[in-house]
Amino acid sequence: MKKINMKSLLTKQNALCGLVLALVISAVATGCVYLTGYDILQEHDGQRGAWCYAGENVKFTVNGYIECQSTTNSTNFVFAMLVPKSWNAAQSARVTYCCDLADDRDEEMSMSLIPSSNLPKNGQGRTWTECLDQEFGVGTNVLDDMEWIVFQTDLAWDISSGQKPNYTIYVRMKAGKENMKFHPAFFVNHTDDGFSTDERHKKVIYASECFEVVGGSGLVLDFCNNHYNKVSPMASLQDDYITFSYLGYVADNELNNYDEIYFEATATTDTGKKYTVTKKDAETLMRREDALSKIFTITIWPTGFFGIPEGEVIENISYSFTNKDGSVKITQSDDDKEQLDEPLPSEKVPFSFQFLCN
Repeated sequence: MKKINMKSLLTKQNALCGLVLALVISAVATGCVYLTGYDILQEHDGQRGAWCYAGENVKFTVNGYIECQSTTNSTNFVFAMLVPKSWNAAQSARVTYCCDLADDRDEEMSMSLIPSSNLPKNGQGRTWTECLDQEFGVGTNVLDDMEWIVFQTDLAWDISSGQKPNYTIYVRMKAGKENMKFHPAFFVNHTDDGFSTDERHKKVIYASECFEVVGGSGLVLDFCNNHYNKVSPMASLQDDYITFSYLGYVADNELNNYDEIYFEATATTDTGKKYTVTKKDAETLMRREDALSKIFTITIWPTGFFGIPEGEVIENISYSFTNKDGSVKITQSDDDKEQLDEPLPSEKVPFSFQFLCN
């Protein structure tokens, strides 16, 4: 271990403290890392809750301490967070930290986004993001339009055995513009370990709260709860291939009694024209995931599927899942009944998918 003066030691210990975000009790190379609390609640009109307005600046805070058990030489801590892709967190997020071993306990020190060329030591050629995607996916969220954003401390650190620094870490970013609900997730590791298989060196935690964005554009995208319908990718143009899925396992219903399920849909253009497909044939038959699965999918090219003339622009697709004779349908109204315990209306409302503007 290189010799450093006390002020340098405290500064580098400060770097160690700040990067640990949202862990339960765990162990890293320096010893045990403890989480004493995290806070994703935002304040509006004197009230605090797990929600924000679309496009609003939000701040998440975490507190904890580290129990150092062995001397460790120069390494950077790595922190990652899981957020919706539409938040563009890589551009908007600022991650800082402070520690009670610093000369000024209130001084916030910076962390920076890890470039994709900076590969984890034990990632087997994968980037940090690829490692996180493959091991943790989208966490407790049910939709895949999420991404891991990865940071590391700007300072490498040395820390001596017996140190027990407290830390506070702050994540500030701008919320996306779409209405949605999702579970944030947080991860910690360090560059000396670099995503090894030793679980003592890396930890992940998923926020128990379902964080909501309100006052934005479009229907609410619910990443927190399973629904009868799923669309991938969630942000598409009319010339993209889009996969629609029926998730029958969400709740028992009459449509689950059928082995053949069909996709019925209407495309509405920006001029108000409607193009409806109700035929029941090989083109609209949904593919069953496997013999025992209650998941059925269909992938379409909207322009061709609906026969949209050149020059017309699709604004949205309304759709339902149905049996062959159309006597049983699963719609948005059925999903609302299951999710919100709302009674079925006399005329059921289909699901809706909104396209991106060109």
